[in-house]
Amino acid sequence: MQHIALTSFDKERCRPFFDRLTEYFQEHHHSEQQDAEAYEELLYRIRRPYTPQMLDMIDDWMGLERRDWREETQREVMLSLYAIRYPDTLLIESLTDKARSDIRRLSAYLHFTHHTYAIWDEDSRRGLVKLGIDIPPTEVAEPFVYGAYVAAIELLKDVAPFTCFLEHDVPRQRLFQAALAAYGRE
Repeated sequence: MQHIALTSFDKERCRPFFDRLTEYFQEHHHSEQQDAEAYEELLYRIRRPYTPQMLDMIDDWMGLERRDWREETQREVMLSLYAIRYPDTLLIESLTDKARSDIRRLSAYLHFTHHTYAIWDEDSRRGLVKLGIDIPPTEVAEPFVYGAYVAAIELLKDVAPFTCFLEHDVPRQRLFQAALAAYGRE
């Protein structure tokens, strides 16, 4: 299903997005709700060995409620953060339902521990849909849907003109994901 959207990708349809990518990124990433300074600080504070307190810092930045997980679930997620390697998302399938219950939370953990995974955001998903890349909405960490989301953002990075790569302290996945969020809200 997802491969069809990616194989029929229309680069020309992306031109207006690419032309304003820097503006879109600034609008989203530097918004009050995103707290760019705290985000950039987290990029350097989250490191191996991962701790529950590090996950708490990510949850706080995301504005998520405290995790209501048993110790086994927390350990399962933390071990998966070591095992999952970009761009693979299939190992998410092996997580228990509780660990997979929140795509935003799990994608944020992957982003801050790997810097290459994009944070799942409904506005970013809508931005991809506006570009002709149909990623279905989901609340749970569905590995194929999230994998298509990650691959679509990677595709945009691959076909973007060099003017889209501004000098900034954020990973390129974040640059494009944040720009897509602003574009998706437009």
